[in-house]
Amino acid sequence: MSKIKMKLLRPLALGLINLLASDIRDVRTGEIIGRALLLPWRGRILFFGTSPDLLPIFRPQTQMVQWRSTLGFTKHPSPDFPHEPRS
Repeated sequence: MSKIKMKLLRPLALGLINLLASDIRDVRTGEIIGRALLLPWRGRILFFGTSPDLLPIFRPQTQMVQWRSTLGFTKHPSPDFPHEPRS
């Protein structure tokens, strides 16, 4: 495709993704951390429209079920490295 067609199709695709996307909530706090369209495809989950700082985690279950796990998301924690002055 030419660059002109891509420049026209990109805003349409992003608008469609935003229209179909759902809110992503933090598993631990419950606050909204982003908005994305999630599509299962050939055993993977494709993300469209989200920021790359989401951390997938398995949600706790009330009873042990081996064949089904629920996936949730949280934000990456801030780095907690100690401040070390340069020598």
